[in-house]
Amino acid sequence: MYGISRIDQPEKKNHGWYVRVTFKGKTEQKFFADKAHGTKPKALKMAQEHRDHLVTLLPPARQEAAARKRAVSKKVSKKAAAPVAAAAPVKAAKPAAKAPAKKAAKKAAKKAK
Repeated sequence: MYGISRIDQPEKKNHGWYVRVTFKGKTEQKFFADKAHGTKPKALKMAQEHRDHLVTLLPPARQEAAARKRAVSKKVSKKAAAPVAAAAPVKAAKPAAKAPAKKAAKKAAKKAK
């Protein structure tokens, strides 16, 4: 997702969504904790709303670029979430016997160059 990252630090009991939008060297950032907002989806929704608000403060050209990035990230996340058909088990290939003649031919070819 454009401008939103997931933070999970179990050792610090820190779980939530981190919003960050940068323009002309100035970064606006805010953390939306799951616990403070009730659930993970609610925290994500609040983070997305905050991100969208920050994007509205940008110039029109940057708003369009951000919208394109959001659209691309949605397509990528949908592809990643799509179920993948189970592949047939692949038999492990037996290591090929090393052919001394092939190695010698390669060395001779390198020397000839």
